[in-house]
Amino acid sequence: MLKWICFSKSILFLSSMGSRLIVYGDIHGCLKELTLLRKSLNIQKSDIEVTVGDFLTKGKNSIGVLRYIQQNNILSVLGNHEDKLHRFMMHQDNNNEKNPIILNDDEKKVVKGFSSDDIFFISKLPLFLRYGSITVLHAGLLNHQKLDSLSKKDEKRLLRLRYLDNKGKFLTIDQEDENSIFWADAYDGNEGFIVYGHQFFEEAYRSPNALGIDTGCAYGNKLTAAIFIDLDISNYTLCSMPATIRAV
Repeated sequence: MLKWICFSKSILFLSSMGSRLIVYGDIHGCLKELTLLRKSLNIQKSDIEVTVGDFLTKGKNSIGVLRYIQQNNILSVLGNHEDKLHRFMMHQDNNNEKNPIILNDDEKKVVKGFSSDDIFFISKLPLFLRYGSITVLHAGLLNHQKLDSLSKKDEKRLLRLRYLDNKGKFLTIDQEDENSIFWADAYDGNEGFIVYGHQFFEEAYRSPNALGIDTGCAYGNKLTAAIFIDLDISNYTLCSMPATIRAV
């Protein structure tokens, strides 16, 4: 039998009268786990629900997740997977050029299922959302970056950042080594307490000024949500739903 797992940084009850900000980690097409997790959280009308992006691809029901979050007024920031599919669709609209975006079979299946409303929804996903001192974004942020004045290069890094070199500079995946620094451990908090996904951890990962909640549901681990009471970063709970199946 599936069980939901819930533990607190401070002692609180989810039935608290305070308003809740609920942030979901990378869903990646895992619709069943999302619906079960929401049921366990006893969602209320006053709750604000947000995902960290990458709710599409890898899992078995990406289109179902896409329609579900729209129907249930769940907000999301843009993830690198949504960004890739959106860029593919934009290039498809230009019939005079060969599409430079290469999709795998799973991504092709997802794109084939898009309605015009789905494409519009994805096109409007923001790079970040702010709630008081809490900032939700997909991957990471460099200390010199300012969210209100991002360059095009900065925007791309916001969707893909993982590791830095010893001078605090962005590293691509092929540049990472054992001496690389994870961005969240170096982040100074200048753009608020960041809740993010993108990097798969077995358990939610807490740094001084950030919280990583991609716990690899599509890889057979679990889907995790961070629940903040009254936007208080010292008063949050982590709740998880184990994966029902390994998708990738």
